[in-house]
Amino acid sequence: MNENNTSSEWSEREIGALWRKGGDKPFYSGSVMVGGEKLEIVIFKNKYKEKDNQPDLRIYKSKQLQK
Repeated sequence: MNENNTSSEWSEREIGALWRKGGDKPFYSGSVMVGGEKLEIVIFKNKYKEKDNQPDLRIYKSKQLQK
């Protein structure tokens, strides 16, 4: 398999992208495709995590910014 095939395969499998933001209190924002619908999301560290079986991160649908 050459590099073009690998790149094409990854492109076909991609469902979204995230960007790290927030400086000293980082979070991620971006979008994912779910059932053919593009969802804008934000991801924050779970500040209430107390046990290993609790999630490290929480994912939320983004709110529309008010102008």
